[in-house]
Amino acid sequence: MREWVNHFLRRRWFIIAAIVGTLFNLINQWEALVGVAAPDGPKLIMTYVVPYLVSSTSAWHASRD
Repeated sequence: MREWVNHFLRRRWFIIAAIVGTLFNLINQWEALVGVAAPDGPKLIMTYVVPYLVSSTSAWHASRD
């Protein structure tokens, strides 16, 4: 269990999520950035969580093979 937790808390996955999530938020919430619409909080959070989960789980599966 400890190995699993250590794998998912690596700094690399947070950096990937920050970069990809920011790019996706620029695309998905452009109207909110220019002031036309209000930002969508849950969408903003999920846009960072999903790239984190994808990068960390794909690396985990690759390391198991």
